[in-house]
Amino acid sequence: MKKMMIALVAMLVMVMSANAQSNDNNGNLSFDRMSSYLELTIDQREPVKTAMAQLNSSMEAYYQLQDATKGGEAWEKIQASHKKTMKKILNEKQYNKYVQIFDLTVKHTAERMMNQDGLETVSN
Repeated sequence: MKKMMIALVAMLVMVMSANAQSNDNNGNLSFDRMSSYLELTIDQREPVKTAMAQLNSSMEAYYQLQDATKGGEAWEKIQASHKKTMKKILNEKQYNKYVQIFDLTVKHTAERMMNQDGLETVSN
């Protein structure tokens, strides 16, 4: 389980870093799609970008975590902190949509990582 969590975070960090560092419009396109889906206002766009950058930084720090025994606990704290930040920025409808896509992304990424490792996927 710990190995899967580390792999999950590694995958998410790589994807988010690639989007953040991309010189083309792929990162902006993804953000624009999310903004459209959540129906972000002009005033919400920058705070959401900042929150996403903070999540990326936290995930990179988590990936560097040497003590795998605390990995799951640290990941739970990162998620809770990020969701708390997003809840402050978004209205209730937007937040509920965001949590759905966030949780699905985490779940699907974990399933892909488990399948790549040849492990059987566990349904929740």
